[in-house]
Amino acid sequence: MPGRHGQGRGRGRRKMFFLQSCLLVLLHHKPGYGYSLMDGLQKFGFQTDQMDISIIYRALRSLEADGMVSDSWDNSSLGPQRRVYTITPQGEDILAEWIQNLRQRRKEIEVLEAAYDAVISKSDE
Repeated sequence: MPGRHGQGRGRGRRKMFFLQSCLLVLLHHKPGYGYSLMDGLQKFGFQTDQMDISIIYRALRSLEADGMVSDSWDNSSLGPQRRVYTITPQGEDILAEWIQNLRQRRKEIEVLEAAYDAVISKSDE
């Protein structure tokens, strides 16, 4: 049935996985806190003006529980203390594996697209 694939829980998990992947990439470049990471998500297509910061913190807590990020308190701020997140060596390894898997998947998709386009162009002749 068209339109039913990718809906429900699987779709939500994919969105969270993408969010977590983006957060790891941001933390790969430099440590950050919730709102700075939220700002960085814009370059990945997130509409952060419509996002609730609690989603970011939930994703960070999950990454921390999995040993991919660690946090510490930043005492240098003039305002309230901020929790600063840093990617761990385990997080770096997992991120590298995820990126490699994505690159492989992209190659597979390109082969699929080329095969599809070849069939379409032959049917147009």
